[in-house]
Amino acid sequence: MTNDNKQSGVVGRKSFRFDYAAPVDILRGAERYSFGVMINVSRGGAAFRAFAPLQTGVAYTLCIRGVGAYPTTVVRRFGGDCYAVRFDVEEAVKRRIDKTLAALFGVQNQGANAKTRFSA
Repeated sequence: MTNDNKQSGVVGRKSFRFDYAAPVDILRGAERYSFGVMINVSRGGAAFRAFAPLQTGVAYTLCIRGVGAYPTTVVRRFGGDCYAVRFDVEEAVKRRIDKTLAALFGVQNQGANAKTRFSA
């Protein structure tokens, strides 16, 4: 697992994604459907490489070592075996994700308006 403390920014993105290479498990219901490696994570979602194909628009639970387990929806597939997911959680949970990311990456003021607080 690596923590390079890198921030990925895209113009128009609601929150910054932090590069974070960590193992992930992808659950469907109570069963492990696939596993993979995290590419990056933000308060609103994540990108990862999965070792079994996932379907766009389908709900999974993403278990990220060091961050937590969250209900997600696959929003797109890219690069053949990589996926972007949206966290399907309330704002209170996103605030807890902010605190976890701040602790992992040593940043302050991480949150919904992070694009105005950080430079890419």
